[in-house]
Amino acid sequence: MNRRSAAPPRKTIATRVLASFAVTVIAFAMTVGWSVVAQRRAAQDNEELARGYLPAALGLGQLRASQGTLAALVEGSPDERNPEAMRYVLETLARVRHQTFVDTRESLRQGLATVGSPSSRELAAALTLELTAIEDELEGDKEHFEALLTALGEGDKNAVNRILVEAGPLEHRAARRLRDVAERIRTSMDRISEDAQRREQRAIYALIALAVLTLGVGVLVSIHTRRLLAPLARVTERAQAVAHGDLTPQTVVPTNDEIGDLAMAFERMVGAVASAQAQALSNERLAAIGKMAAHVTHEIRNPLSSIGLNIELLEEELGAGESRSLLQAIAREVQRLEHLSEEYLRLARLPSPRMEAEDIAGAVHEVVNFSRAEMDRADCKVRVDIADKLPPALFDESQIRQALLNLLRNAREAMPRGGDIDVIVRAEGMSVVVRVNDRGGGIPDEIRPRVFDPFFSTKGEGTGLGLAITRQIVVAHGGSVTAEPREGGGTSFRVALPIAPARASEPRGGRPALPPARQAISK
Repeated sequence: MNRRSAAPPRKTIATRVLASFAVTVIAFAMTVGWSVVAQRRAAQDNEELARGYLPAALGLGQLRASQGTLAALVEGSPDERNPEAMRYVLETLARVRHQTFVDTRESLRQGLATVGSPSSRELAAALTLELTAIEDELEGDKEHFEALLTALGEGDKNAVNRILVEAGPLEHRAARRLRDVAERIRTSMDRISEDAQRREQRAIYALIALAVLTLGVGVLVSIHTRRLLAPLARVTERAQAVAHGDLTPQTVVPTNDEIGDLAMAFERMVGAVASAQAQALSNERLAAIGKMAAHVTHEIRNPLSSIGLNIELLEEELGAGESRSLLQAIAREVQRLEHLSEEYLRLARLPSPRMEAEDIAGAVHEVVNFSRAEMDRADCKVRVDIADKLPPALFDESQIRQALLNLLRNAREAMPRGGDIDVIVRAEGMSVVVRVNDRGGGIPDEIRPRVFDPFFSTKGEGTGLGLAITRQIVVAHGGSVTAEPREGGGTSFRVALPIAPARASEPRGGRPALPPARQAISK
């Protein structure tokens, strides 16, 4: 058993259109997704600046202001006349500074360390430690403030100057350290702003590129869908042409989809309709010819019989001579007309076939044997090649014998100088096929479709009814007959008859089936 390769799965039109739509949706989703990602990143940057860096920067600004004020007071000349007021200012600034340290560290821990990026969280941890270290260093200025206020109260200027020299550098060093912390905050904020700006520019370019890509995909998908549906428009045009009477089958480019199947099925339907119409016209023509032939034959047969009888009487009365020769020529023409009238009657009165399961090999052998003498006179050899174990076929024996005899005579007439005729019988599908091959001059392509038309003949003599009667017989049997060019020259006539069903396959008991000979030559 031959293993056939599995056919690739067919891609339906719905699948292809859905795939095209999916490609468009994917392109659009990429654009929307990139836009969402870009917006999300921008929102994260804004949140990091607003909830992380900005509170810390404001806290550092207040802390630097408080520290700068304290440093300015310590560096300047204290008010010796009102030490209590000086005490109040210094204590107030110290409390504000302490609270600002606490608030700023809290902003770094709860804000920047929570919403910031990994680098920002590292910076928040480092700045928190730095602020703690600065505040620890400033713990010593309380003693300096107490000593300064005591010296102011006692009016000891030397002690005041000594304390200011010791406390001034400490306050200024703390102010510088706070300035460095603020600079780090500002530098980080600038970096984040620049990164955000660059990402925004890249996002804009990416969105433009993705938008163009989506538009291009949409255009390509539209072109692809239009190309997919173009055969449907051609099928519609063909349907309109067929509606206007164009029944010529067109060549269809096969496509692996439903529209391709529809186009091929439509063209097969057009071919079937054209064939049925041609067959109907041929049947109507045959019916008309048959009626006319029956009428004409009926009208001329009796006069021909009378003429023939009178000629015989005249031949008896006349002796030998020129007159007798003329009468014999007239008699031959009368016989030809009688033969012609019989052909017309056979065409007009061909009965319906009596279909029975028969052995086609036996019928072929009988026809070949019957025509042996005729073939010998024409110097023709008939080669018979019949396959073994042929199934019975459904046919009317007498009519099929007449059809095969017409084909053998046609092959003989195609070879005026004699030659080989091949009769090949094979089972093909649900039919038994008989081929009659000659080696004559062949039939030109332009007239081959007309060889089965009544009264059409390429020979100078003959009625042109033999092949027409053959086709009428075969078609009445539910079969087909075609004329094909034979490889190497000549013509091959192919007759296909239906195989008999199993219940009708027992041979009729009148004529024993002949053994199927593989090769038989009649000479």
